[in-house]
Amino acid sequence: MITVQSWMQEAVALLREQFGPRLLFVGLQGSHRRGEAREDSDIDILTVLDRLDVDDLNAYRAVLRQLPEGEKAGGFTCGREELLAWPAFELFQFAQDTDAYYGELAPLLPGVTREDTVAGARAAVSGLYHYTVYLYLSGDPATRADDLKGLYKSFFFAMQLVTYLRSGVYATSKRDLLPLLAGDEAELLRCGMDAARYEEYKQNDPDTLFRLLLDWTGSVLRELAV
Repeated sequence: MITVQSWMQEAVALLREQFGPRLLFVGLQGSHRRGEAREDSDIDILTVLDRLDVDDLNAYRAVLRQLPEGEKAGGFTCGREELLAWPAFELFQFAQDTDAYYGELAPLLPGVTREDTVAGARAAVSGLYHYTVYLYLSGDPATRADDLKGLYKSFFFAMQLVTYLRSGVYATSKRDLLPLLAGDEAELLRCGMDAARYEEYKQNDPDTLFRLLLDWTGSVLRELAV
């Protein structure tokens, strides 16, 4: 597996060579940033150019393919004006989950208020609520617990925001978030972190997987609406 710091440094050098002063920012997001990457994990790069078109995307992809395991490189690529126009409710977490390797991100973002962050949390939690209900009603009872598994991963991102709004603490990894939780919230995160734990529920009491997520999302939606 790659050593992400040296990989990113090499990526920055190649991108600067390709785009010159048009390159405004390069950062790292995702599991490699959190120290949670597996052998098959994507490399989530945030790259901001002065503008972006299809020719730029072709050039960008060609640069990344020069790097070891470059086929795993993805993430978020955009032009400056598009980033400034991006929905503000997504941008608090976006900025918090980015380590800069070239340039500064803050000057490229619009202002983000606490109300924007609350809106982002509500969007994340409501999406989890909706899909939990949908899977339980419409999914095959034999396989719906498998389909639900991805929501337990998404719970982490929603819980990051909810914990921040409650406490002012933004935990940057699952390992850092877990000690801040208790009860069912901690159990939800443990199930997302531990495949064997999730599998045990799936085999013995799959409805509990739905109940935990449905109860939490409903409760937090009511909490955030106040």
